[in-house]
Amino acid sequence: MEPIVILLLLGGLLVGATLLGFAWQVRQGRVSRQASSKLPGEVPLELLDAESNFTLLQFSGPFCSYCEAMRGVLSRAADNHPGVAGHREIDIQDYPELTSSLRISQTPTTLIVTHTGHVWSRIHGAAKPPVVEQEIQLAIASRKAASDEYLI
Repeated sequence: MEPIVILLLLGGLLVGATLLGFAWQVRQGRVSRQASSKLPGEVPLELLDAESNFTLLQFSGPFCSYCEAMRGVLSRAADNHPGVAGHREIDIQDYPELTSSLRISQTPTTLIVTHTGHVWSRIHGAAKPPVVEQEIQLAIASRKAASDEYLI
């Protein structure tokens, strides 16, 4: 094979791998919200922090390198909002039925769950602290808006 062809193939592979890496990185920390009206809630109450309005429920895997970093981010976020947000971590191997029913497809995945077990939002992959803080603030604002409707 010609050396120039080999160099072009290696260059193409390098560019392709770099683009795939950037695409994967962009998807980390992505947030999705979906209102849930299921009764009862999707998450068993015994998995939630009973002393908080919201639980940052982290689904982790046994070989997940990003899960430990996310654990620190979520713990600090919960510490910054005592009584409002608590943090719990679940190993996906311990709860396969729940993992399947909640459609957890990657680790870490963090669900922001209300005290009634309803999923308020989902953070896909590892997120930076400002993303987690923003989700907590939006959950607080949403809860306040819902409770204000009853006061009218």
